[in-house]
Amino acid sequence: MRLSCYKFIFLFLGVTVCVYCYLYLRWSHMWELEVPKPSYIIQKKVDDTLRVIMIGDSWAEKMHLCIGDTILRDRIAFLVGENVSFESRGRGGEKSRGIYDYIFQSDYPGTKLLMSSSPDYCIILAGINDAAANLGTKQFVHYYRLILNFLFNNNIKPVIVEIPDVNIGYLYSQKPIKDFLSDFLRSTMTGSSMYNYSGYRHALNKMLIDEQLMDSVVFIPMICWNDCSPEIDRKLFDEDLIHLNKNGYYKLCICIAESISKDLKDRADSTFSDKPMGKNAHCCTKHN
Repeated sequence: MRLSCYKFIFLFLGVTVCVYCYLYLRWSHMWELEVPKPSYIIQKKVDDTLRVIMIGDSWAEKMHLCIGDTILRDRIAFLVGENVSFESRGRGGEKSRGIYDYIFQSDYPGTKLLMSSSPDYCIILAGINDAAANLGTKQFVHYYRLILNFLFNNNIKPVIVEIPDVNIGYLYSQKPIKDFLSDFLRSTMTGSSMYNYSGYRHALNKMLIDEQLMDSVVFIPMICWNDCSPEIDRKLFDEDLIHLNKNGYYKLCICIAESISKDLKDRADSTFSDKPMGKNAHCCTKHN
């Protein structure tokens, strides 16, 4: 009897290991790291227009629906006293890997045409779906770095928006048990806790600090627009607790606009003081 019990245990463990290895091999393509794509050069335009674009996931996709594009453009124009153009493009559910790939794609949802407009600043909204899919911080940071490299190579200043702890559990409450189990298994395979947004934030911040890139970007911390940071302020989100509502877009856009304005001022002061350009970007302050 005891021998049969041991056999059952060993058989169960063997089957479990085999299934785990099979799923790892089947899913591994989702978190493998691509090599950088051959880049292209953007011809810079010289005129009196400050060009700003936004790329990313559904937060970028829904920007114009909540009049965020108008708020951001008008606020920047008011602060800097220049003509400002703004355009955003995103895709719901997209992860950092797809956002990077779209930079080289002209057709929707590609952002190559946006890049070719010769922007001065590029706002990046990425990370929520990487964490929701449990693809691991290694992949997230890798593709975020590739996005930054492309922007740096074309003299486009990145604007990084730190992600809050959106309530993925609320959205996924109707998920079948097998989907939750798949999410758990992927999290073990990539070494990340399930739906752990703080891990992705910390990994990105660590990369920026370790590679001394903080002074080369405009960084928008959560506390700038989200008073409940890192938890979400329900007054700023739709009922799904993932997407911003009009109030949320307004507060985020004001922070982005004032941060870009401050960066432009710091760069002008840096030039006047004969200091290296691109070394004076700062986080914005908290706004009520």
